[in-house]
Amino acid sequence: MAIFRTIGSILLFLSFTFYTGCSDSSIGKPVQTAGEKIYTKNCKVCHAQAINGAPILGNQKMWGGRAKQGLVTLADHAEQGYGLMPAKGGKEHLTREELELAIIYMISALEKP
Repeated sequence: MAIFRTIGSILLFLSFTFYTGCSDSSIGKPVQTAGEKIYTKNCKVCHAQAINGAPILGNQKMWGGRAKQGLVTLADHAEQGYGLMPAKGGKEHLTREELELAIIYMISALEKP
C-alpha cells in the first residue's frame, strides 16, 4: 500500500510540474514547481537557516541519512512532527500531499551539482 502512495505522490508531483510549465509566460524563465512554491511559502524560514536543526536545502551532509529514509517516513515525520519540528512545521493547513511535494522538492535539490 505504501508503494502505491509513494508512486501516487510522484505522479502528482510530475503532473504539477508539467502543468506549471505549459504557460507562455514561463518561456526563458525557470519554472517554479508546486513543491518549490510550498517550500518557499511554508518551509524556507527554518530549512534555509537550520533553525532547530532543520536540514538546509541542498546540504548533502545534513540530508544524507534523512533522504535515505524515503518519502513515506519523511512525510510521516513532517506530518506528525519530529525532534524540534512541530507537526507540519506549525503550518496546520498543509495537506499530506503538499508536505510530500515540498519534501520531493527538497530532496531533488540534493541531485544538483
